[in-house]
Amino acid sequence: MSKAAIIDEEKIINDFEKLSKERKKEVVEFIAYLKAKEELEATKEIINDKDFLKSIMSGDEDFKSGRFKRWLEVREDV
Repeated sequence: MSKAAIIDEEKIINDFEKLSKERKKEVVEFIAYLKAKEELEATKEIINDKDFLKSIMSGDEDFKSGRFKRWLEVREDV
């Protein structure tokens, strides 16, 4: 990893603390946007994986049909 790509979290926090209250709000909103975007991308990735989506749907059908074990039963075996 190049030095330019290294994230200095301490510097980020220090710089954030020096911002005005209004700028801090903007940063928080931008972080929320990035988080939502990342979650949406992960969801799209799952939806586009047909085998994984089929597995999820199969599990949902199993649950609706009562074909599942309760956590307490599984936990005892772990």
